Amino acid sequence: MKPKLFRDPVHDTIAISRTGAAGKLALALIDTREMQRLRRIRQLGLSYLVYPGAEHSRFAHSLGVLWLAWQISERVAHKLAVDEEDRVLAVASALLHDVGHGPFSHALEAVTGVDHEDWSRALVLDPDSEVNRTLVAFDATLPERITAVLDKRGTAAPWVSDLVSSQLDADRLDYILRDGHATGVRIGSYDLARILALLEVADGHLAVHAGAQEAVEGYLLARFHMYKQVYLHKTSRSAERMLEAALRRAALLHRNKHAFGYWPAGALGALILGEELAPGAFARIDDTHVWVALSAWMDDGDRVLADLSRGLCERRLWKPVALPPNDEGRALELVGAARSVARVKGFDPDFAVLVDECEDPLYKPFTGVGARRGSIRIVEPGGRTAFIEDRSEVVKMLGQLTLRQRLLCVHPALKPAIERQLSKG
Repeated sequence: MKPKLFRDPVHDTIAISRTGAAGKLALALIDTREMQRLRRIRQLGLSYLVYPGAEHSRFAHSLGVLWLAWQISERVAHKLAVDEEDRVLAVASALLHDVGHGPFSHALEAVTGVDHEDWSRALVLDPDSEVNRTLVAFDATLPERITAVLDKRGTAAPWVSDLVSSQLDADRLDYILRDGHATGVRIGSYDLARILALLEVADGHLAVHAGAQEAVEGYLLARFHMYKQVYLHKTSRSAERMLEAALRRAALLHRNKHAFGYWPAGALGALILGEELAPGAFARIDDTHVWVALSAWMDDGDRVLADLSRGLCERRLWKPVALPPNDEGRALELVGAARSVARVKGFDPDFAVLVDECEDPLYKPFTGVGARRGSIRIVEPGGRTAFIEDRSEVVKMLGQLTLRQRLLCVHPALKPAIERQLSKG
């Protein structure tokens, strides 16, 4: 029986077997409503407002992660006596790692206060989810074993945990290439084929042969530069703060009995108000629901909500102004000055002057120095294992760098006056 084929702009052809246990389960999971919802969630949230090609979805990324997990597990099977149960666990965990992402990916987590990984685990364990029913029909122990992998509880074989979450996991190996391709940022490219070809297993963990050291360095540098050029881009960060502010304003107005022309019924409305949601209710929300609300709020009677919504829908974004990243006192002083300008000009400073801060991003460029368990292992000729930071000056340098960024995101009408005020001191 021929495999199920998916055409992919990053990996070319993704071919999943229809006959083996891992392939059958993966294909069944792909067809669940929770996985199909990821087609309606952009991988890079609001970054498409900066990079027009960044329209790719969490679903496409999840397929890419599945394919890399498939290839890596095959490579490991050549090195170890791999239990078929471990391969099934690895492939299913990799595919489901992002199933709990909410609208606009990471952008909404600051509003809900709930990490997508928590929702992923909840959906895997929820007996009412199609994902859970599919897993249980295959093996009743799989939901708990998968959540243990996602929760990094260390109950699986080390290479399975490494494949799903490590410095060299299938998730990062895919999103760096995929996001670089979609945004057109060529510095996000690296030699994936060489890394896969020279994968090794050392002490049960994923490792690479010394011949792939330069390829791994390229991968780590690509990730570092993608953070600087894409993930921390000042305009997309400003758009994210606007989205948070719009939903925060809507919640405030709702609690004050504001007469909305439109209020999102059901799960999204409850989410905006901070109410507890069942996993199944959360898994019915996608980007479309939020855009419908923002589109309706463009004409709302509340000027603040209307400005924020129109700014997002029509790309009239708040303007970023750099703050000193390493001088907390001066930054606070400048924020206070900007808020004063907004107040004098008749704007609500809580929504016209937004602060964006980032230090040590969610996925650090490198965390091996001083934390050896997370280091990338290199297998040298003769079989000796070393950690990559002990062999590579490039990686050692990356491990010592911290990305810091602090921005003011201000209403366009306020930027000239705020910049004049900030330049005085």
